[in-house]
Amino acid sequence: MTFQDRLKKVMAGGNLRVADLARWFERPHATVRSWVNDGYQPNGGPHDNKAILSALEKLERLVAGKRLFPVPRLAPRKRIEYLGTIRAAVR
Repeated sequence: MTFQDRLKKVMAGGNLRVADLARWFERPHATVRSWVNDGYQPNGGPHDNKAILSALEKLERLVAGKRLFPVPRLAPRKRIEYLGTIRAAVR
């Protein structure tokens, strides 16, 4: 499964948007959008790429576990808080 496929799978299963993934990976929205829509791969340094893949693996496990995901319908500010709380807890 490609990096793009993995992202699309967690988006579908976790009720996530590109903006949510940008916050999760702490990367610019345009960068993550290119990963999701255009199939680009992370192209930072080796440690940066490892951190991105690790964050994706954590997100995949959380979405598969279906405890905290899919993200419920929330106002934008609450959605940001919800995802931030989950991310902080799994670091």
